[in-house]
Formats: sequence, structure tokens, C-alpha cells
Amino acid sequence: MNSADSSSRCTRSSDATPSRSSLFPPVAAERSRCIRLAGRSASMVHFRVGVSLRPAGRDAVAWKRASAMRTSLLLLVAAGVLPSPAAGQETGGARGAEHPPAAWPPAIAPLTAPLPPLAADTLSVETAQAVVAGTCMRCHNPRRVSGGMSLETFEVTSASDNAVIAERMVRKLRAGMMPPVGVRRPTPDSLRTLAAVLESRLDAAWETNPNPGRRTFQRLNRAEYSRSIYDLLDLDIDAGDYLPLDTKSANFDNIADVQLLSPTLMDGYLRAASEISRLAVGDPEVTPSEATFRVSRWTSQAEHVEGTPYGSRGGVAVDHNFPADGEYVFRVSFHHETTGALFGNGKGALHTTDEPERIEISIDGERVALLDIDRWMHVSDPDGVNLRTEPVFIEAGPRRVAAAFIRTFEGPSQDVMSPHDWSIASTSITDAYGFTTLPHLRDLAVTGPFAPAGMSSTPSRERVFSCRPSTPEDEASCAEAILSRLGTRAYRRPLTDDNLAALMNLYRAGAGAGGFE
Repeated sequence: MNSADSSSRCTRSSDATPSRSSLFPPVAAERSRCIRLAGRSASMVHFRVGVSLRPAGRDAVAWKRASAMRTSLLLLVAAGVLPSPAAGQETGGARGAEHPPAAWPPAIAPLTAPLPPLAADTLSVETAQAVVAGTCMRCHNPRRVSGGMSLETFEVTSASDNAVIAERMVRKLRAGMMPPVGVRRPTPDSLRTLAAVLESRLDAAWETNPNPGRRTFQRLNRAEYSRSIYDLLDLDIDAGDYLPLDTKSANFDNIADVQLLSPTLMDGYLRAASEISRLAVGDPEVTPSEATFRVSRWTSQAEHVEGTPYGSRGGVAVDHNFPADGEYVFRVSFHHETTGALFGNGKGALHTTDEPERIEISIDGERVALLDIDRWMHVSDPDGVNLRTEPVFIEAGPRRVAAAFIRTFEGPSQDVMSPHDWSIASTSITDAYGFTTLPHLRDLAVTGPFAPAGMSSTPSRERVFSCRPSTPEDEASCAEAILSRLGTRAYRRPLTDDNLAALMNLYRAGAGAGGFE
């Protein structure tokens, strides 16, 4: 045999429960009709996520008052880290009988036509062993060791004990590569008999002890994790807010060999699951926090920005998830000159007006505030070059927040130089005579909620709460229905009894402290 071909013949098929995700294919459990040595074959790694760690510090307070459903969601979101095992790999009776595992599809077609049944197995084994001893051993013996392989101790009857060697023999025989050219060959029937006997021995051993082996553990990268959360909870997140950069190999960030799961990264996934579960269900007792959105210096502040109202210029438009109904304050910060004065105050322009620049704050296209910009504001002022709105009541959920300038500059310019409308090249150019510049937004901040007033209906809450208990006695059955549905989507397969029991235990632990939600 030739040692250049070190791979093993393996007929594979897959069995996977269809994934609900629109981006990621279902994870399939592979099996082979051959026996492989440990560490030389591939299959999905079975990994069960059980959240037994509790956060520390500020997160510990949130954990103690976490509601039942939010506590259960933490485990489901944490499970999104992993490509799940195929159905039927875990112990316990499988739930969701309406989606039974599909039968194994037909094996991959062999290289040649199927062999006819052999008349006598004993005679076939004797013929096969004679071919090995009379032909193969001429080259593959302890003295010559052609191809780095010796068949001195190889027995056809125990081919499964040397599965790698037997697989190589079958591949070479089926391809007609052995015996090599120039060597006296047995009859074609003898070679076909040898291949058939080896295959039958390997297949019989596989049926007795199916062991496809192991493969490298693989987790989801940040892009896949974000998409999985959206598919599960209808919630847009930026995984970069919770997780470090993914390790790359050949500029790919989804290579299992380099995507290691360190304790630090696992802690990040657990913290992300805790925060995401709170965002999905909502928290009427949430404390105020600030989210800041920076505006790139390369973004034009003279032209309309996509997502902002028409008739405006510059600014920024972002999607922000408001955690609860309540009052929120919006702050806008502007670029300033090296002297501390507002950038674009118009003092160097030949033609200007006394009308101040104005900036509009809108939620989902509806104006909630209109602020006048004082051209003489300075970083030494109490508020610096910042403007704040009065508290604005906003309902919970994802909203499009925009801050944009009202367009007042349009038409031909009589300045010495045309307006610099691409970006800020330098904040010191505003002192130049005859050079018109416009105020530039630096960042937008959203602070709140102040005085939370409950939770309105949001897309993620509608995705989670598919039922509502009418009485306390109905809470457990409703929770089981919700967790069964979400668990199937999170694990990408039907839940087992053990899976559901673990989720229900988390639900009961949270229900005693925070109620049904």
C-alpha cells in the first residue's frame, strides 16, 4: 500500500433537526461506517451548558432580584455560544415527538458497482487472506516495509483491530492502485473478494460499537452569536459590547482550531447572557445608565445622513433599546476649536446671519426636542459645548434615535473658499478669513430611565411570552410551554426531559424572588 494516502474510507450521513436560524446551518451529527483509531476521526463534541455560576458585584444584586423567566433565559442565551449536538445524543426521553429524528439517508455511492453477495463467507475469508499473504506481503513485509506499512500480523478476520490499515487497503483496491503496475496481480475476483471481506468486517464492527470519535470543540464567533440572539429573542445586540475580538486564522474568524473557550471568554459569555436576558424581558426596576454614540470625523455634517429626518444635515441616527418605560434625557456634544470655542461658529465667514443653528432630536422620526445652538458657547462654560434636553417620556423597546441639524445653509457661497463639507480636516482652520464652517456633532448620549413606569410591549417580549397565565396555578404550565419553544430554538433540536427539567428548576428559583416574569 502507498503511505501517501493516510485518510480512511468512510461513508457518512447526517441526521439533524432543521434549524430555525436563517443564517446558520443545522449542526449535524456525523457517523461513519468504519472504525477509526482514537483521535483520527471527526464528530460533533457533545457539550452541555449548565449555568451554576452567579455574578459578583453589581450583577449579583440583579441576580437576586431576577425574575423567573429572565433567570431561565440566561441559560438559553448562554447555550447560544455553542453549535448544539444533534437530536438524540443526550440521555433522557426526547421531547417534541412531532419532530422525530430522521432516518439515516443513503450512504455515499461507492467508486464501483456494488459487489454481488458472496456464496460462502468462509471461502471468501480464505481467499482474501491468501491474497494478503501471497501478493501484498511481497512488498509490505518487515524487511521492505513499502509505504511504511507491514502486513505481517494483519489478519482479515480481525480487520477492525487495524481499522486504519484496512481502510487504506480498501481505498487502494477499489481505485485499482494495488497491486501496483509491474507486479503480478491476482484475478480480479480475488481482489474484489478481499475488498468486500474487509468492508464487511469493518461495517460489522461499526454496527456493534459505533464510535465516530471526536472533533475540535467549536463555539460561535461574535457575528454568529449576535445573529443567534436576534433569531432567538428578536433583539439586536452588538456582541463587541460583551465579548473580546475573535481569534483569526488565515483571516477567518470561524476556524475551530483557534476559537478556544478560555475562562475569561466564558465569563464574558455568561455576563452577556445575563444582560441580554434582562434586555429581552425588561426590568421595571432598572437604574439609570448612559449610552454614548460617537460620530466619526469622516461623516459629512453638511449633507443629509441616512436615518435622520429629511430637511436636515449631518448628525447621527442610531438604534437604541430603551430598557423600560420612563423619562430619558438626551445630550449632544459638539466639536470645538483649539481655543475652546465652538467649531463652526461663523465668525470667520464673510456672510452670516444672526439666526442660530438648531439641532433636532427625534424618536422614530417624531421630533421630541429642538435645541438652539449658541455660537458663542465655550468649553469653559458650565456645560461646555454640550446641550441637553428636558426629560422625555419614552416607552420601552428598540427605537430609532436621531440628532440632526436643521438645514439653513444652501445655495452658492460667496466666501473666499467653498465650505468644507466632507469632514473635519482640522479644528484650527476655523480662524481662517473667508472660510465658512458649520457646527459638527461629536456624540449623542442617551441617559435613563428616570422614574421607570413599567414595561410596554416590545418585539422581544412578544417573542418570549407566547402565553400569559390567568391564575397562579397556570404559571408553571405556561412557563413550560414558553421554555420548551425557546429551548428548541436555542439548542436547535427538540429538548430532552433533562433539558426542560434544568430550565424549569431555574424558573422556579426565580419565581420565588421576582414573580412569573
